[in-house]
Amino acid sequence: MKKYIFGVVGLAFGVLTVWLLFRKTNWEEVGHALSGANYFLLALSLFAYFLAHPARVIRWGYIVRAVHPATFRQMFSATQIGFLANFVLPGRAGEAVRALVLTRLTRVPFSKAFAFVAVDRLTDLFGLIVVMVVSLLAFQPVGGVSIPAETFGTDGPIGFTQSEYRAGAIGAGVFLAVLIAGFVGLYTNRGVVLWISTKVFGLFSKRVADFVNGMINHFADGLQVFRSPSDMAKSIGWSWVTWGLNLVGLAIGMAAFHIDFPWYTPVVMQAILAVFISAPNTPGFVGQFHIPIVLALVMTVPGVDINTAKAYAIAAHLSQLPPVFMLGIWCLMRDNLNLFELQKEGVEKVKEEKSE
Repeated sequence: MKKYIFGVVGLAFGVLTVWLLFRKTNWEEVGHALSGANYFLLALSLFAYFLAHPARVIRWGYIVRAVHPATFRQMFSATQIGFLANFVLPGRAGEAVRALVLTRLTRVPFSKAFAFVAVDRLTDLFGLIVVMVVSLLAFQPVGGVSIPAETFGTDGPIGFTQSEYRAGAIGAGVFLAVLIAGFVGLYTNRGVVLWISTKVFGLFSKRVADFVNGMINHFADGLQVFRSPSDMAKSIGWSWVTWGLNLVGLAIGMAAFHIDFPWYTPVVMQAILAVFISAPNTPGFVGQFHIPIVLALVMTVPGVDINTAKAYAIAAHLSQLPPVFMLGIWCLMRDNLNLFELQKEGVEKVKEEKSE
């Protein structure tokens, strides 16, 4: 029942976002922008997205191989099938599917495989933190932010004053700084972090403090899979490579649509994308992927043609699909696996883990 609820919520969110962004779109102008794009550059952006996939596997290898032997091929299959599951299945099923495929291929216990996925998401967060920090430092709009009326077909522009934006940016910066300090503290001295957590969250209730401390211990245990600070640094380094390749893909794609953008536009775009993608996923991330791209363009490129921005959002989304579907389906066929059977078994495994 739960997966159907996730599916309905994701579908509803997708319909809402598509309607909101495209309800008053001039499709003739969007078509002109698509036909006038430089498709050689679009192919280069697609190549950058393809390269990001093996980079993720290399990053994950520093986590998995610290505990259990695994080949690049096995980790690649698990990663790509998990990505495919996230695109076509509701409820972020890809995380459980990724762990289950690794279990099937390497015989590592599912509990460990699922922990490997969680730690990989944690190292991925270090890359995202850099993207967010650079975005906040580089994009300092003078006079505030204005979203033109034609963006969402509203009666007038949607605006944020400079003080409102600055307050949000400072709040986000403080949150990221605390997050970084917390991760460093977890790896170097868990006891200090738990003491601070108990003091802070104990002000609310002991139950809240115990819950937070349990989460802290979970993350700390995950970080300890690294055999050395060097392995952890390499994993985080490959996280930066992965995010960097995505930024390169976004930048080349914008150049393909002849958009004259400042250097920080891809960074802002990636930061907003990360926020939107963290919400319940729509089928294929339709709408959920397009709105952040258009928002980033109208925020950072004053006077950008809104139809060109929407055309680029469509092309950028379509550029993400070939790596995910081609590689995911190839891995399923190569390892003789069924995605829907993996989803069902993965959900059952996660339930078993939670009940223990």
